[in-house]
Amino acid sequence: MGNTPRYTLEHIPFLRLLAPLTVGIAWQHFAPSEIILYIWCGIAFVSGIVATCLRKEPFSMWRKTAFATFVGAVFIAIGMTTSINSIPTHELPAISPNTIAIACIEDYPAEKEYTYSTQATIVAMNDSNTLHHANIKIQLYLQKSYTARCLQSGDLIIFRPHLQPIDNNKVPYSFDYSAFMARKGILYRQYLTDGSWQLSQHQAPLSLTQRAKRIQQQCIESLDRCHISPENRALLSALLWGYKADIPSSMRQYFSSAGFSHVLAVSGLHTGIIALILWTLLYPLRYTPLHHSRSIITIVVLWIYAFITGLSPSVIRACIMASFVGIATIINRPNTSLNALCGSAVMILLFAPMQLFDIGFQLSYTAVAGIILLSPYFKIGHMHNIRNSIMRNITGVIAASLAAQIATTPFVAHYFHYIPLWSVLSNLLLTPLLTPLVLMAMLMQLCEVSNIPHTWLDHATDATARLLCNGANTIASLPGATIEGVWVSLPMLTLYGIMIFATWYALSRHTIQPITIILLTFIAMQGFILYDTLRPSSPIALLSTERNHTILQLSDNNRNCLIISTDTCNTTPDIGNEWRIHEHLIAQQVESSDTIATKHIYTALPFIEYYGKRILWVDDNIWRYSHTTDPIHIDYAIITEKYHGHIAQLLKNFNIDNVVLSAGIYAPKASELTQECIQSNISCHDAQNTGTWHIEGL
Repeated sequence: MGNTPRYTLEHIPFLRLLAPLTVGIAWQHFAPSEIILYIWCGIAFVSGIVATCLRKEPFSMWRKTAFATFVGAVFIAIGMTTSINSIPTHELPAISPNTIAIACIEDYPAEKEYTYSTQATIVAMNDSNTLHHANIKIQLYLQKSYTARCLQSGDLIIFRPHLQPIDNNKVPYSFDYSAFMARKGILYRQYLTDGSWQLSQHQAPLSLTQRAKRIQQQCIESLDRCHISPENRALLSALLWGYKADIPSSMRQYFSSAGFSHVLAVSGLHTGIIALILWTLLYPLRYTPLHHSRSIITIVVLWIYAFITGLSPSVIRACIMASFVGIATIINRPNTSLNALCGSAVMILLFAPMQLFDIGFQLSYTAVAGIILLSPYFKIGHMHNIRNSIMRNITGVIAASLAAQIATTPFVAHYFHYIPLWSVLSNLLLTPLLTPLVLMAMLMQLCEVSNIPHTWLDHATDATARLLCNGANTIASLPGATIEGVWVSLPMLTLYGIMIFATWYALSRHTIQPITIILLTFIAMQGFILYDTLRPSSPIALLSTERNHTILQLSDNNRNCLIISTDTCNTTPDIGNEWRIHEHLIAQQVESSDTIATKHIYTALPFIEYYGKRILWVDDNIWRYSHTTDPIHIDYAIITEKYHGHIAQLLKNFNIDNVVLSAGIYAPKASELTQECIQSNISCHDAQNTGTWHIEGL
């Protein structure tokens, strides 16, 4: 292991900027305070004065300390300031019934089950013939139509604004979609029917990003004209141009299970393949006076490609790293991969601080850091000086895959609650297919644009893409491909990072000093696991809608979870999956004919007793035609999409305290039932407007 790199702070000066910058961004995000910002500005000012006063003693310990404090405080303040400026405002301008909004489409409409989804920016509002400029990012859902499908980035549309805030779904421990969209600057959404909007005849000047989006759209359209299967076309749209909306959910599933999902998004791997192809094509320049132009051309083309594919964090990271390495080569300055990695992170976070909390950003940088730091200790071919180039390459791929998996596995488990076990095999067998696939696909599109016959190239590309998909599907089908239902908390994730860093430090320094830290960290992790296993679970009643079916989940403190649904397929719902994993709940489907009793739950549909509360499950219309002289007291009446009657008909049989309307009920019908509840002085919760209904701590 004598040839493995031994990094110090002198090798990675950008780390001295990255660390305080991330601290400042995270500080302002989790504990916002302008006073703390002023304090750090004061520390920077004082330490800067001290460092300036000691400039005649450049090697003084006091000056070094003052200068380091100055740099750290400045970048913490910069991180806090950029974080403040990136937070979108929650205030909307005054909107009257006569207000007309003009919005600029920002992205190619993505096809959903019932709508087209796209992001837009309201650039102006017209109220009483007065035009006001605006800058409000929104999420638009358009009713399916040919006009909506043909929208392009930069198009202007006109509609009456009825903006709704993007709310959290309120499901415990679930993905916070509202926070995710807020980090992108989007706080509001609106659904537009086909006749409620129109395409403006005017064209706004296109920004650089919008021009790139249009080029991306043209590239996708040229790919659509090639003779390949729809599934492979969706794969290549994601693989080449970063458009993932058409990828089938089944493909996402088996690529994830195979540990190969990173190929479904344009990443550093794809950028590296493009760079390799360019570098090879430009090889003759090496023997000319223009040999430096080889690096310049490669860097320029990579940045153009990054803009076309949407400037994802992984692509920006790869382009910045390639730029650092290329420029260092031109000016003959030493540069390390780890320093280039930290430098690229600094560049991204300075302009987009909220990327720090993006899953793709975290996985991309963690994977590359793992490869740089850990892969040298797995390269058996290099450590044992194996001369066979094929074996050396195989061991190199295994080393890189293993290092990336060790680094990213806790993040994958933390965010997605599963661990892929065959990712090393996937990368070893399937990664070699990517370079010829990318090359053939680009040649195919080039021939398409140039009107050159390319039938044979279509067949070859289609066959290679099919081989890649079949390989991922086969590996995903192997026994034990994934470990499902894994919960890794943030403290566990932090402890895992400390243990990995201590292990790397011990290997790189050839010392056993960090063994104490490793053991203590491991013991602490086991303590967290033991606590998580023994802690009591909190009972929750959770009502949600999935695939237009209403689902009620009831848990108790004995880790039972009864699932009642209007769906007869008896599948465990995706909604609430994180909550069930966190609480270690045992899910059980309840049939309409079942009578199930636990200590705190009794179900004999349509009646449910939950911790002393009586719940009526209304999923048919039998109560419309009955009447009793002795109404039954009901605490909560849950009305599903299968009930077509009125509240008054239920009141003939029950004394109801609260009515809960499923989000699956048709909106006009839900509004009608809500008005009936108001007239009858009954508390009403409309899940369509107020989000997922749940009760905790009964």
